[in-house]
Amino acid sequence: MVAIKILGTLDLITEILFWAFMVFDITGISQIITFLGIFLLVKGIVFATTADIVSVLDILSAMVVIVGSSFNIHIFFVILVSIYLAQKGIFSWFS
Repeated sequence: MVAIKILGTLDLITEILFWAFMVFDITGISQIITFLGIFLLVKGIVFATTADIVSVLDILSAMVVIVGSSFNIHIFFVILVSIYLAQKGIFSWFS
């Protein structure tokens, strides 16, 4: 139960930092964003053995975060991934 809350908190941290990085162009945290994207990718791959759609969405979100840490991507994708990670993190707190 505690592990779910920790992983949810990391999703929220990833969401907030990724959104701030992309919207406000804060280039000083690009390495942190890349690390959090890789963490999200690993988490998605590990939990992909359960064959649920959430793990696939984690992997896709991780790819957007990793690509976004190096290149400019459209704000639509930033908002979409940020909302997904925020709702996932909030739901994990209340589960």
